[in-house]
Amino acid sequence: MSHTLNEKTMPHRTSPSRFDTSKFEYVHQIGGIRTATLDGPGVGSPHGGRVALVDTGSGLRFTVALDRGGDIVDAKFNQHSLVYLSPNGLVAPNHAYHFGLAWLRGWAGGLVTTCGPEHMGGPRVEDGIETTLHGRFSNMPAAIEMMINPDPHRGIEDMMLSLIIRDAQVFGPVLEIRRLIRARLGESEIFIDDEVLNRGDVRTAHHYLYHCNFGYPLLDRGTRLIFAGKGEYWQVPGSGDSIIRKISDAQMNALKRVPDVLPEHAGSGERGVILDVKPQRGGAARIGLINENLGLGVELQFPTKAMPRLACWQHYGPAGAYVCGLEPFSGSLLGKAKDNHPTAEQYLEPGESRKYSLRIRALTTSQELKSLAAADGPVGNR
Repeated sequence: MSHTLNEKTMPHRTSPSRFDTSKFEYVHQIGGIRTATLDGPGVGSPHGGRVALVDTGSGLRFTVALDRGGDIVDAKFNQHSLVYLSPNGLVAPNHAYHFGLAWLRGWAGGLVTTCGPEHMGGPRVEDGIETTLHGRFSNMPAAIEMMINPDPHRGIEDMMLSLIIRDAQVFGPVLEIRRLIRARLGESEIFIDDEVLNRGDVRTAHHYLYHCNFGYPLLDRGTRLIFAGKGEYWQVPGSGDSIIRKISDAQMNALKRVPDVLPEHAGSGERGVILDVKPQRGGAARIGLINENLGLGVELQFPTKAMPRLACWQHYGPAGAYVCGLEPFSGSLLGKAKDNHPTAEQYLEPGESRKYSLRIRALTTSQELKSLAAADGPVGNR
């Protein structure tokens, strides 16, 4: 995918405005994109860095962390936060976090954290390389290639950010990511289109994951998780290494109803499933979560040809670290030594690229929520 402007990517689709343009002069009265620099979360903390503040004019608002790969951190619909935000807050990227589990010291949480583009998952030795937790992407700054705001007075309601991120070193690997983030004024949707290109002259490993992190109040006791497929259960018992073990299909499906806080998730206790996600007709997966008490849901759509696997990470800690991640991915979180999946070992040849896309929708009507619920299905052992 190139970001050459065309009918699909360029916001020149004109239509009669849904807004009364005789009653406002400045588009940001209705919505749009503004760039800014945020300070860190506390006294004496480092700057959080450059951001783009996006207001869709529909109630959906989100923050793009430009200094952290163009990932999306805060996201709210009306008064409700949709996401988990870590106690780190949004801090500037730091290459000191590229060892072991140090990534956790800089991770802000949020709606989308991109993992990769070389390796992801837990630290291990892969092809003689010591990998780090979830890779380098989210500590790489993005360059703004283009920013376009809507202009409803001219019938243009689309907005977009075109970004370039480079994960590079002398002698390679040299990986370039071109990211396009799109939204439309008055609609509660976000589109992310990525192309990962090997600009170096040697083959490089390539694994890619969208770490989508949902939190209170959207995530609460009784919230339903929507996905289907076959896979395996894993857990980390408070301290120690991740364990893959078999549980019954009934126990697997019970993980799809969010509990209250779990004492066993204090510290690093966590659990989840890694599965081959079941696509809908047309090849796209539809997954998400529904909070029936709030009448609010979030739907994720992505092509399973590009991202055939899904991780559901659950950490319901008793001191506020209450989070569930829905994580579409291609490649391996565990490494090829522990993972027998056909995609556990994958590479990009020089000049080769891969394309990924993710659509995120906030759902509020009964019809939208019923449609997402209809995409649900059973989870079983692979």
